[in-house]
Amino acid sequence: MAQLNASSLYSLDTEYSADSVEFCPFEDYSQFLACGTYQLADSEIKHSEHDHEDNEHIDNFDKVPAQPKKRLGKLLLYQIMNNETSVVMSHQRIHDQMILALADASGKVGLYGLNQDELQLDLIILHTVNNDNKLCLSLDWSDRLGLSSNRSIVLSQSDGTVAVLSVDREFGILEKSRWIAHDFEAWIAAFNYHNINIIYSGGDDCCLKGWDLRTDLSSSLFTSKRHHQAGVCSIQSNPHAEHYLVTGSYDEHILLWDARIMKQPISDYHINGGVWRLKWHPKKNNLLLSACMHNGFHVIKSNYISDSNNNDSCSMHNITSFMEHKSLAYGVDWSYTQNLAASCSFYDHAIHLWKPFLS
Repeated sequence: MAQLNASSLYSLDTEYSADSVEFCPFEDYSQFLACGTYQLADSEIKHSEHDHEDNEHIDNFDKVPAQPKKRLGKLLLYQIMNNETSVVMSHQRIHDQMILALADASGKVGLYGLNQDELQLDLIILHTVNNDNKLCLSLDWSDRLGLSSNRSIVLSQSDGTVAVLSVDREFGILEKSRWIAHDFEAWIAAFNYHNINIIYSGGDDCCLKGWDLRTDLSSSLFTSKRHHQAGVCSIQSNPHAEHYLVTGSYDEHILLWDARIMKQPISDYHINGGVWRLKWHPKKNNLLLSACMHNGFHVIKSNYISDSNNNDSCSMHNITSFMEHKSLAYGVDWSYTQNLAASCSFYDHAIHLWKPFLS
């Protein structure tokens, strides 16, 4: 199958450096797009694409300075018009409200509600995870499939810590668990959406680990040290396929795993550029969006194969690329109701909207 290049439909200037984008998953409000941004207040460094050619695994955003400078950020809300189709999603509201959770570089987690009258995001509660200048690096909700009324958030931090927070019915946030998961930055932590007692984490120590919240968290369920050759910075459980998860790394590899047998991945796909973020399609179980830092954004298709002896295998290949960003490719997400992707890049502080080729 030939790889196709998508073109930008629309671009936005986010002013500060853009590092995450998320579409609203609720059907009637899927036109809303949130973007998180990051900026060092007193930075005088002029960045270019050549700043990272010597070591593309490390940049000034990825590494935490010994004496942190003041960090600024904005949470931006956009309204994207022209919805084309409708799908049924399983995300659950909290107290009949749509809630956005945000983890920031000051070690705080905030819950925001959509103010439909003013078309803005209003802060509901702000929870301080730590007071030690530790950055929150990733966040994931437990209830993507609506399997439990007890909602939790898992987040990872720059000191290698992973924490699980409960979100109760009155919007209170309570820390349930916290442990040192990695020797260096814990870039990513994510739930197994089909069994929310299981958490996966990835760190700058090149390790992928699994954790069971019902057990002593002083040791992991498993540790994979040899399959990724650099920091593990992206993990997502497949919401449509119970046993599958995908991981991405600075080593430029996307690995597909069967959670029942974590000794080795079932597929290994090399793609140029460190794989900073991976997102499964909201409806199709074999499509991934990938943000590849120094190599743009791509749609990856996985093909499952069974031979005559009923041995299962899987292959992955690139079906769409979007290469119009001029800086580090960080944030990406699918629209939940139309064939549309949003992607953002860092030093050129840009968002682009584009249509992937899926067939």
